[in-house]
Amino acid sequence: MKIHGPPQKRMVFWLYVGFALTGAGTTLLGCILPNLITAWHMNDDRAGVLFAAQFAGSACGAILVGLNYFSSILRGYLLAITSAISLAFWANSSRWFLFFVFGLGLGLAMTATSMFVCRLFAERRGATLSLLNAAWTVGAVICPVVAALWTKRWAAEKLFLALAASLLIAFLLMMRPHAALFSDRRVEPGVKPGPVPMALICMIALVAFLYVGVEVSVSGWMMSYVHRLTATGNASAATAVSFFWAALVGGRALAPRLLRRISEEELLTLSVTVAFFGVCMLLLNHAPLGIVLGAAFSGLALGPIYPLCLSRVMALANDSPNTKWVFATSGFGGALLPWMTGKLSTHHGSLRVGLVIPLFSLGVMFVLLLLSAQWSSPQPTEAESR
Repeated sequence: MKIHGPPQKRMVFWLYVGFALTGAGTTLLGCILPNLITAWHMNDDRAGVLFAAQFAGSACGAILVGLNYFSSILRGYLLAITSAISLAFWANSSRWFLFFVFGLGLGLAMTATSMFVCRLFAERRGATLSLLNAAWTVGAVICPVVAALWTKRWAAEKLFLALAASLLIAFLLMMRPHAALFSDRRVEPGVKPGPVPMALICMIALVAFLYVGVEVSVSGWMMSYVHRLTATGNASAATAVSFFWAALVGGRALAPRLLRRISEEELLTLSVTVAFFGVCMLLLNHAPLGIVLGAAFSGLALGPIYPLCLSRVMALANDSPNTKWVFATSGFGGALLPWMTGKLSTHHGSLRVGLVIPLFSLGVMFVLLLLSAQWSSPQPTEAESR
């Protein structure tokens, strides 16, 4: 499928804008978590349940993507808008269900957008997914700054109203008549034939599962971690989270240039290695400057990982639309690891101890990538081995 003419280009532009808004929506809970813990009288264990509900919903949303990617995008926006409005006013113990529906809408929209754009730019899949995820991260960068300013004047949960309004604008612009240029386009026939190495795909999917869990655990709990650790409170916390997401944007924006010099597999392994040391730096520092530098270092290294995982899976699966289960699996990582972090933090009374979970996960990812490199390397034939 090719892009021709201004209407199609405008359509792709608004898809990128919408993807940036889903980035803000995905990270919003972590940005306002210190305020919600106080307002809703929660401990880390209960707060972890909200993370689990949202990202479990996001995983289920990925499974619900249909062959008509554009219709799936619009359904995702509708779910996210209605649930965000409800979260602004819902005050009882069943709010976890609204976070589940909110995640369901985000997961549906994000997965459908990723698969749609990947189909549009199949020749530059890795670079395109890196830029698309960079747009997602722009929303994540802006979110903690907006949250810090918003909570000075208004209740934190009312920020979901502002997000709903922004998503509604993007939704209405996508529903304009020129959206019909894409709305009837289903996955085109002609998926490349050939064997699909399921064992290798499952291994890369597990890396993506752990990555999303690491990203959500580090970014989601960072606001609370820095807030408790430093005397400067919200100012340092918002700065650290913003630096983390800004560095993540930089990492994803740099990925296309780095891929001109090294392979996707090499960049993936290098990113995981550097991310491990970045999270170590974040946890071992006590001074605000050291924490901010650790957050930036972690974000820069984490940036390229997820798009490269998706690119490898799509390439190994010959661009099959059935790869949506990988997106779903990744979403469950975002549900499980932050919940485990909250449980461990509550048990030991230390969020630093809880954040050992994402650090350990990065170590597992490194081992998996080494194994996958051995599996994917061509085996010498009998003639070559003589």
